[in-house]
Amino acid sequence: MEFVLLLCLLSSLVFTPAYSNDWLSHGGNLLNRRFGEKETKISPETVSKLRLKWKFEAGRDITATPSVFKGRVYFPSWDGYLYAVKQSDGSLIWKQNLQQLTGINSTRVIFNVNVTASRTTPTIADELLIIGISGPAFVVAVKLSNGELVWSTQLDDHPAACITMSGTYYNGNFYVGTSSQEEEVSIEQCCTFRGSLVKLNAKTGKILWQTFMLPDNFGNRGEYAGAAIWGSSPPIDVTRNLVYIATGNLYSAPQNITDCQERQNNQTQVAPTHSDECVEPDNHSDSFLALDLDTGNIKWFHQLGGYDVWFFACNNLSVPDCPPGPNPDADFGEAPMMLTIYVNGTTKDIVAAVQKSGFVWALDRDDGNIIWSTVRYLTPYHNIIWSIVLVVKTMITLGFKW
Repeated sequence: MEFVLLLCLLSSLVFTPAYSNDWLSHGGNLLNRRFGEKETKISPETVSKLRLKWKFEAGRDITATPSVFKGRVYFPSWDGYLYAVKQSDGSLIWKQNLQQLTGINSTRVIFNVNVTASRTTPTIADELLIIGISGPAFVVAVKLSNGELVWSTQLDDHPAACITMSGTYYNGNFYVGTSSQEEEVSIEQCCTFRGSLVKLNAKTGKILWQTFMLPDNFGNRGEYAGAAIWGSSPPIDVTRNLVYIATGNLYSAPQNITDCQERQNNQTQVAPTHSDECVEPDNHSDSFLALDLDTGNIKWFHQLGGYDVWFFACNNLSVPDCPPGPNPDADFGEAPMMLTIYVNGTTKDIVAAVQKSGFVWALDRDDGNIIWSTVRYLTPYHNIIWSIVLVVKTMITLGFKW
């Protein structure tokens, strides 16, 4: 079976290097819009003329969006390699085996993957390429020129922790969230992982701050766990000196919180617009957050999932000791997008993201208040992750069954 990276170009055009169209991270820029502002050749009228320019074969799937910089394309594969190929013809420039390069052994938290691998878009950081490992939770920096290792830093030593978010580089620093596969273990083992956002010095890999999304559980089961930060890349608001994120669901909650849910007769809304007495202020699951770039302090947050303790094993209703429902698995599988809109004749700066429940939320960048919301899907298991993109003045979402 072939696993390939494909490049399609207009058959009527001659390829020339276009460094102005570099793609430096998953989101494309600090706004996380995934919109090629400088792309002028591909349009609804010309898209039918796209033809295969080249293909590159890897040992396994290539699922990350490639990054592109100065005529080179960078991407990881599930075969455990990090690749650099020529943008012009797809020929190999270099490849590095992540396990051999770093000495990091896979924790095998991703099913059917027994090598050290990455699923994230590599981030261009001056002369470096920075990428996260899909277990254990390391971030690795290599030289753009040859893939030589510069540094590697472990962000979380939890055995199920991993990096699935593609980070953002700004002003000499790298911002990325931590995730895990702990919700897929047996219910008897669940759960202690806590999601966090981390700022690193891009040159050295030193952790400058780390902000957790839940209270410390001190490694004890039966407390708060979950709230992973696991999709796309976090946008940077230079004017406000903020970074924005959106978080995942809980894996577990304290007994007093599950008791609260049962007292409410499991009435948590899929998309609450009111406060939920079962959601404590320091529970930042299913939330938008704005964090100060310098300190990592939370400036504002808005919880949008209510009580949501989702665990894979509990899809089987016969499993004992599962938390009370409805547990809609309503986490955010992507970081917010930064936009400016017009409201009653005035401009308003917002962040927008789509929840796996199908709801689209737009929040005020200054205080986190809801500007508007709408629903895209409300069908079981028709979730939306990694899929929001800005096209001119329209946000497009693509459903993904998970």
